[in-house]
Amino acid sequence: MLNRNFKLISFIGFSESGKTNSILSIINYLTKNTNYKIFVLKNIHIHSLDLKGKDSFQFSEAGANCVITKSNNQTTFFLNHVLKTEEIFDWIEKAPIKPDIIIAEGFRDFEYDRILCAKDFKEVEEQIDDTIKVISGLIATKKHKNNDNYKGIPIINALEKPEFILKTLYPKFFQAL
Repeated sequence: MLNRNFKLISFIGFSESGKTNSILSIINYLTKNTNYKIFVLKNIHIHSLDLKGKDSFQFSEAGANCVITKSNNQTTFFLNHVLKTEEIFDWIEKAPIKPDIIIAEGFRDFEYDRILCAKDFKEVEEQIDDTIKVISGLIATKKHKNNDNYKGIPIINALEKPEFILKTLYPKFFQAL
């Protein structure tokens, strides 16, 4: 990743491994203990976010390259073009609201430090690589003989100790937490 103006916290793992709850725990911890602006970037593999039958969907279907919707509490962008991850980061850095932290879920093509959420050690073995710096998810909620690490990689329960994950990934940035 190029030198960016935000910290990236990236989660990967199979379905039902505890990613969403781990991410929610980190977001809740950060919003209660900091004033950081937090963005979430989620890789959706199958479905569209727009709803069939809605005006925004029909505008896209008719050929609009981008549909922007605005309500009293949200603004959404439906960009009908697939962007590379680095292009998304470039766009975010030009956005009117600048994030301090981006939490990413499900991006396996990242070459950045990541958190692996898994149900068990079999799932860890199937997914582990050099980018994994923390193991969390359902596996971290279970008691193990060696419950603090797996082959030197810390196993941290994000539901109980989200600050430990943050300090493991970015010790200088999160040292005050």
